[in-house]
Amino acid sequence: MTPAPTAAVPAPAAEGWSLRVVAPYLGVLVLAVLLALGLRVRIFEHYEQIVHRPDPLLDGARRVLKACFWGQFLLFWWLALRRLLPALLGRLPLSARQLMQAARLASGLSLVNLFSESLAIYRLKIDSYDLLFESLLLYAAVTLNFLFWYWIVDHPPRHPGRIWERGCETPGSISMPYGIVFPEETLERNLLKTESWKPGFTDYLYFTILSSNCFGAPEGHSLVGAPIKRLHMLHSIAMLSVFIVILARAINTLG
Repeated sequence: MTPAPTAAVPAPAAEGWSLRVVAPYLGVLVLAVLLALGLRVRIFEHYEQIVHRPDPLLDGARRVLKACFWGQFLLFWWLALRRLLPALLGRLPLSARQLMQAARLASGLSLVNLFSESLAIYRLKIDSYDLLFESLLLYAAVTLNFLFWYWIVDHPPRHPGRIWERGCETPGSISMPYGIVFPEETLERNLLKTESWKPGFTDYLYFTILSSNCFGAPEGHSLVGAPIKRLHMLHSIAMLSVFIVILARAINTLG
């Protein structure tokens, strides 16, 4: 007997990229861009207010960094207003590819600011309190950028890694997520033998802030798979660079 046709089930990805799910993370990305803009304005003020000796090499590098920042800034807002905003207004699922493009542009802004701030420390005599405030802006922008990246790389619905594929072929078996393993997932698997729990915004925010401060995954969290490990290594390198800038403030104070 031919089985009766069943109603089409919406793809999990459509729900995964819906406005309800994406909105808080997209807001975080926009906030990171605005923080990067605020830091860029302060760097511009330093060069306008502080007298320094002309240096063709360093001044040329500053102009290149300035052009890179404004180019990426304009591209981000073009993508946000021409691609993402219409989908949001129409309550349509957002494109994962466009979200990742926006994340790359926002991350590029923070990277340019990191180089620009390092150049300003080397080239100009910046007041220690100004440098501390700018370091905090850079810290916040980088942390928010990586919050978005952790979510989009680890975003449910997750797929089992290769080493668990055989176990997943058995009906009723419990798989291991391919990404960040949160303590709640481990407890659910050990106690209830189920896997219905999904991480939310607070879970990714907690993971990102503690990773920024500790240069490693928080206690009870595990990283499974090469993509999430590469992302975490980049996060550690970025935060180490930010803390070097903060250390420069202390050295500047002593000097």
